[in-house]
Amino acid sequence: MKSVLFSLSLLTLGLVGCSKFNEGPSFSIHSRKARLCNDWKLSDYVLNGNNVFDASVTTKMSIDKDGTYSISNYTNELGQIQGTYSHGTWAFGEDETSVLFYSDTTTVNPVHEYSIKELRNKHMVLEEEIFQTGANHRLTFIQQ
Repeated sequence: MKSVLFSLSLLTLGLVGCSKFNEGPSFSIHSRKARLCNDWKLSDYVLNGNNVFDASVTTKMSIDKDGTYSISNYTNELGQIQGTYSHGTWAFGEDETSVLFYSDTTTVNPVHEYSIKELRNKHMVLEEEIFQTGANHRLTFIQQ
């Protein structure tokens, strides 16, 4: 009986340290890839500590298990829908705490390299620092 309790306590201690993300859950039964691959909608955007989220612009991102992604931004201006669309491939960084997005034309230099701050089934927070300008972008997505 003591060995069973000891084994359970070790397992519990081990599970507490399973999180690689600063703000994410300490344990999940879903893999990182399963949580990341989803249809997402931007719900908050912070630039250098200032909230610059514009609710009139809808940003949606679809990340697929086959390693592809697509992003669309659109707004309704004067009764007409205006938008942009991009797509390409994605991959986790070396330690799976970052995600790299590549355009369709290259897999050498990523278009975006986001640090994953929080990754849940229905909530994701990504951060990107632009080294040339020093700008820090923090994007919060919710599952669509």
